[in-house]
Amino acid sequence: MKHHSVIEKLGFEATDKVVIFHIDDIGFSHASNIAAFECLDFGVASCGSIITPAPWFLEVASIYKSNPKYDLGVHLTLTCEYDLYRWRALSTINPKTGLLDSENSLWRTAEEAIINVTIEAAEVELRSQIQFALDSGIDVTHIDSHMITLFNPKFIRSYIALAQEFEIPGFFPRVTRKELIKVGLKEYINIYEKMVSAIEAKGFPLIDHMIIDTLGDKVDITEYYCKLFTEIKPGLTHFLFHPAKMSPELRAITPESANWRNQDYEAFTNSRIKACVEALDIKVIGYRELRDYFRGY
Repeated sequence: MKHHSVIEKLGFEATDKVVIFHIDDIGFSHASNIAAFECLDFGVASCGSIITPAPWFLEVASIYKSNPKYDLGVHLTLTCEYDLYRWRALSTINPKTGLLDSENSLWRTAEEAIINVTIEAAEVELRSQIQFALDSGIDVTHIDSHMITLFNPKFIRSYIALAQEFEIPGFFPRVTRKELIKVGLKEYINIYEKMVSAIEAKGFPLIDHMIIDTLGDKVDITEYYCKLFTEIKPGLTHFLFHPAKMSPELRAITPESANWRNQDYEAFTNSRIKACVEALDIKVIGYRELRDYFRGY
C-alpha cells in the first residue's frame, strides 16, 4: 500500500511546495499586533501564534472577535526575554513552582527555564495558556514553542500530550541531524528521532522542512526572502517570521530587534513578496487545515 504524505492527504500533489507562512510573537506588543494582522490581511502570511501571557494579548482577542477568520495558535512560553518588559505566568505566583525568576516573571532564557521549572508546573502553565486563548473566544488551531524551550526532552512529552489533549497540531518538524545540530539540539538527536516515529504513527502531522533563518537586518529583506523561497523543497514547509511595526514602543521594548522586525512587516506587506510566491507556484496553507486533518485522523 502506498504511503501518502500529509500534503497528499490534504489534496496536494507529492511534488507540490506547500508552505505555512507563520507569524511568531503576536501579542507581545501593540506594534506586533498591528503588523501581524496587516500581514495576514495582505494574504501571504497564513497564520500565527500568540503569546497569551503577554500584555497585549487582550487586543488580539478583541481583533479576533471582530473577525474570526484568522488562523491563530498559541506560542507556548516559559520565558520572557526582554530586559525591562516582562510578563508573568498565568497559572501561579508561587515561586516554588520554579516558573518565576527574582522579578516574579518568566525566565529570560530557555536555559534558566529548563533548569528551574518543574515538569508539573510547566504542564499546568502551558495548559493555562491554551485555555486562556480558548476562553477568550479564539478558535485555537495549533501550538508551538517560544524560543524552542519546549523541544528540550524535559518538556517535549508535555508539549505533545497537550496537543493531543486539545486535539490541535503542534509545530513539530521532521528534520535532519544537521538541522537539529543547527538549532542547538545535538545532544537530543536520538530521543528526537524516536519521538518523531512514535507521534507520526498516531496521526500527528509533521512538518517536512522549516525555514527559520529570518532573524537580523538585511539590506533588502524582500529580496532575501524571495531568494529563500527559491530554496523551498516539495513537501510541507513551516516558514516563520516576526513582524512588528516600527514605533517608540517597539524600540523601547527591544532595541536590538526593532529594525528587523519592522523589515519583516514591510516585506510581508510588499507586492513583490506576493509575486514571488505566485511565480514559484508555492501553495500557501495555514494550521487550520492541519488541525482539521488531525481531528479527522
